[in-house]
Amino acid sequence: MQKYQIFLASSINEFKDERNEIGDLIRKIQDILIDYEIKIKLFECEFFDNTIALGRKQGEYNEQIKKSQSFIMLVGSKLGQYTLEEYNIAINSQIPIYVLFKNTQYDQSVEDFKNQIDENVNCYNYTTIQEMKTVIAKIIQNLCKTEISIQIKENKIQIENKYIKL
Repeated sequence: MQKYQIFLASSINEFKDERNEIGDLIRKIQDILIDYEIKIKLFECEFFDNTIALGRKQGEYNEQIKKSQSFIMLVGSKLGQYTLEEYNIAINSQIPIYVLFKNTQYDQSVEDFKNQIDENVNCYNYTTIQEMKTVIAKIIQNLCKTEISIQIKENKIQIENKYIKL
């Protein structure tokens, strides 16, 4: 079985709805991909064991980034220190990075980040959940491109001969 882990970084509070939508979408895709012996695991820190860590809890999240095959970062009105730390770990791990900027008012931390973003990072802007889900589908398409045919058409994903509505 081919396994892929995607790390999702963002402010938990600001992106609660987006994180839920991404999780739902990946679960629907996973339901089809399992028949093709492909497993996609979405790592979201809020579902990670929050029991006492031997070291710094953020250090455990950073280790999960290093184990991931893709890193997705949602950026909105501000950029927190932990999300930025996770981005830097992903840069150093040399995994594909996708930054999705929500079209909203943002503070200086986001402006500073935009000015220092690495040239190899894939950046997207989105306004609606639908636009965000389309980008997520494209990321999964890139992740699995050598394993299976995944196409994005209008508002649906086609995986071989099965469809999922975005």
